[in-house]
Amino acid sequence: MALSTLRDFVFDWTATVASTGGVLASLVAFDVIQRVAIRRGNEAHQRAVSAMAAMTNRAYALTGGRTRATGTHHAQPGKPYIIVSNHQSMFDISLISEYLGFLQPRYVSKRENAKLIPGVSYNLKHGGSALIDRGDPDQAHAAIEDVARRMVSDGWSVVIFPEGTRSRTGALKPFREGGLRTLIANAPGVSVLPVTMTGGARLFARNIRPVVRNVDLAMQVHAPIEAADPQDPEAFRAFLRKLEEIIGGAIPPESILPEKSLPARRRKFA
Repeated sequence: MALSTLRDFVFDWTATVASTGGVLASLVAFDVIQRVAIRRGNEAHQRAVSAMAAMTNRAYALTGGRTRATGTHHAQPGKPYIIVSNHQSMFDISLISEYLGFLQPRYVSKRENAKLIPGVSYNLKHGGSALIDRGDPDQAHAAIEDVARRMVSDGWSVVIFPEGTRSRTGALKPFREGGLRTLIANAPGVSVLPVTMTGGARLFARNIRPVVRNVDLAMQVHAPIEAADPQDPEAFRAFLRKLEEIIGGAIPPESILPEKSLPARRRKFA
């Protein structure tokens, strides 16, 4: 093994272990902190969630990469939004919870994420997010319907990743209509806030065996747009295409990975 290869091997694994350990420590610590904060009310709990996200992002910096957000001025504090984002890595959630924490975001999440993940699972179960069973459309519809109504009455925002699953390559996948349509139908008058995530696919191009060092994770918040009538199929499909153009158009082409460069099997980081 060449000296440079050996050096990279050592640095890669040192960064992976240090960052993973830091992220896990943050999640475990804030699992406890959330349980105390929630006794003081929802706002205190959400401040703890934002702090957890910030600490998670700082731990990520141990890989040599940075996190950054642009366009957050497009979001007005105290106003609810339906936040629509592409999905590249587990850090998408910590970026939104830190940099858009003033919107007190809740999430549409598969209910498996509400189990056995320190910090994250507690927030999803007790913070007001919609936990959906993707094998049970009726349950998923009811959960999203409920979170949309509470968003309007309580003034916080809801995040949805309409690709459905994380993009392996970083290229935008076609948006699914169902969950977003239900959110919009039950939150009349609420604006849609498009968000573009980049960097996550490259970070996990080797899964965590090891992570790729020195990758910047970026979040770009676009200007809010008004939703189309979900009862008008043609208008709603055009609206989805517009969202895809806004979000996907901000993904740098050079950041998209060739499918053939990825391992055949990888654990999915949601």
